[in-house]
Amino acid sequence: MTRPLHVLIVDDSPEDTATYLRYLRGWPEWHVTLSQASLGEDAADMLRGTTPDLILLDYQLPDMTGIEFLNEFRPDCAVIVLTGVGDEEIAVQAMRAGAQDYLVKGRLTPDALRRAAQAALNTHRLSRALEEARTQQAALLSSITDGVLLVDAHLTVQSVNPAAQQLLGADDSLLGASLLTLDWLTGTPLPDLLRGAGGGSAQLLTPQGRWLHARVFPAEQGQTVYLYDDTPRREIEARDHAHARQLTDLYALAATLNAARTRVDVQRIARDAAPALLGSEAHLLLPGEAPPPATAGDPDWQTTPLTHDGDPLGKLLRGPAGDQNPLAPTFTQLLHTALVRAALLERVQRDRDTLDDRVQARTAALERSNRDLEQFAHVASHDLKEPLRTIASFTQLLQGRYGAQLDDRGRRYMGIIVDGAQRMSTLIEDVLAISRLHARPTPPTRTDLNVLLRDVLTQLQALLDETGGQVEAGPLPTLTLNPTQFTQLFLNLIGNALKFHRPGVPPRVHLSATKAGDTWHFTLRDNGIGVPAEYAERVFVIFQRLHTRDQYAGNGIGLALCRRIVEARGGRIWLNPDTDPGTELHFTLPEVVPAIDPDMPSVRQPVSDLAPPRPDA
Repeated sequence: MTRPLHVLIVDDSPEDTATYLRYLRGWPEWHVTLSQASLGEDAADMLRGTTPDLILLDYQLPDMTGIEFLNEFRPDCAVIVLTGVGDEEIAVQAMRAGAQDYLVKGRLTPDALRRAAQAALNTHRLSRALEEARTQQAALLSSITDGVLLVDAHLTVQSVNPAAQQLLGADDSLLGASLLTLDWLTGTPLPDLLRGAGGGSAQLLTPQGRWLHARVFPAEQGQTVYLYDDTPRREIEARDHAHARQLTDLYALAATLNAARTRVDVQRIARDAAPALLGSEAHLLLPGEAPPPATAGDPDWQTTPLTHDGDPLGKLLRGPAGDQNPLAPTFTQLLHTALVRAALLERVQRDRDTLDDRVQARTAALERSNRDLEQFAHVASHDLKEPLRTIASFTQLLQGRYGAQLDDRGRRYMGIIVDGAQRMSTLIEDVLAISRLHARPTPPTRTDLNVLLRDVLTQLQALLDETGGQVEAGPLPTLTLNPTQFTQLFLNLIGNALKFHRPGVPPRVHLSATKAGDTWHFTLRDNGIGVPAEYAERVFVIFQRLHTRDQYAGNGIGLALCRRIVEARGGRIWLNPDTDPGTELHFTLPEVVPAIDPDMPSVRQPVSDLAPPRPDA
C-alpha cells in the first residue's frame, strides 16, 4: 500500500532536478507528487500556500544559500540539503539551521536518497512531536496553580513554572541556578529531603509567613518538587480547633451548671468560665447585688436582665467584646436555665424543710398514738381474758354438776357458751400477737432459713401426723432478719397449706427460693383447696375468712400477720390464683436489710421485678 508524499525540489540545475525526479519515481512505497522551484524566493512563495512533506534543497541557489533559506523561512517539514562538495562545516550549519540531513550530489544514489528521505521524514515527525509535547508541557505547567520545579542531583533548577516562582518568591533567574540561592530555604527540611533523593514531603514557612507544602518525587533526570500554599488549610484547621475547644468548654460549662444547686454556685461558675468562652470577663449579679466598681457606668459593659415568669433572677454583665462573641447567646441561655433550676431547687429545698418539720411532728404524734393504742390493746386484751376465763370456768362447772339435769337443748346451749368463750380467747391472743409484732422488736440477726424451717416443722409435727402431710424444701438462703417473726411467718404459711387440704387427699407442700439480682424470691406451692382469683387479695385482710368455722378453724389473722412481717422486711407477698389444683404463694425479700424503723408501722416497699402488680396498687 503506497503512501502519499509531496516533495518540493529547490534547485536551479535542470540536470540535477531531472536526476531527483527519476530517483523519486522509483520509490514503490510512496505515491510522489512533485513541486519545483529554481529560486529561494519562489520556494518561499510556494511554502506560503502549501507545506510539502520533504524539501530537497540545493545549498547554492542564485538568490541565496540553502542555509539562508532555512534561517529566513524555517519550513515546517523535513529538509535534505544537497551540495556539490562534501564540506563538514556546511553540514553542521545545515543541521543547526533545521535540516535533517546533508548529501553530496556527486555521491548520490537512489538508495542513499531514499534512506535519507525516510530518515529525514521520521526525524522531522519525531522533532515535531517532541516540540508539541514541550509546548503542551509548558502550557500545562503555566496553567497549574500549584508550583512545579525539576532539580538535578546538584539542586540546580532545570525547570520551574510561574506558580512555583510566585510561591518561592523567585524570578526567572532561578532557572539554571541552585535552589539554595533562595537563602530562606536553608533552614527548612527541603534541602536535606532533596539530598536524600528518596522522596517525601515537608512543610516550609516563607519569610512572608505563608506555609508551603512540598512533595518530592524521584524523576529520570533528577527530582520533581510540587508546591502548594497550605496556609488557608492551616488557618481553617486552626479555626476548627479553636471552635472545637470552645464547644468542649461550652459542653463542660453546661455539665458544670447542671450540677449547680444554688444561684451562688451559678454565679461563681459564670465568672470562671467567661474568659475562655467569651474572651472577656463576665459578672452575674443576683437580685439586690451592686455591679463591681470597675464596670459601673462603663458603656463598653453590656447588661442583660435575666427573668423567669416575670420574677428577676439576676443580671449578666459582659465585658468589652464579650457581646460580639458568637457564643454569647448560648452562654447567656445556659446561665438563665441554670438560674431557673437553682431557684426551683432552692424553693423545693425550703418546701422540703417545711415538709420535713411537719412530717416529723406528725410522725411523733403517730408514734405516741401507736404506743397508746398498743398499750390499750395489750391492757384491753388482758382485761377481756379475765371475764372469759370466769365464764368458761363456771360454765364448765355448771356442765359438770348439773349437766345430767339438763335436756339435750340445755347441754347444747352450754356447749355453745364454752366454744364461744374459747374462740373469743383465741381471737384475743391473735390480737395480742398483732400488737406485739412491733411493740417489742427483736434485733435482726443472720439466720439460716434451713435451720429455722426445721424448727417450724418440728412444731407442726402433730398437724403433719394428723393430715398425713409432707413438706419439701429446696436450699434456702441465710439472711439478716428477725427469727421470731419469720418463725411465725413459716408457721402460718405452712400451717395454712396443711390445714386447707382437700378431703381424702394428703397435703403436699413445696418451698423453694431463687435469687434475682439483690432480691430473694420464695415460692410455696401446695395441692390444697386453692383460692379463687377474686379472693387472692382479700385473704391478706385481717379477720377476712373464706370458709365457716365448722369447715376450717381460725380467725382470719394469719395471712395478715404474714404480710406485715414480709413488708416490714422490705419485701412483697402475693398469691397466684391461676394454680390448679392447690395454691401458689410468693414472697420476696431483699438481700440487704432496708432502713426501716422496726418500731414504726410497716411501710410498703417497691415491688420486685418478679412480683405481679397488686390489685390494690
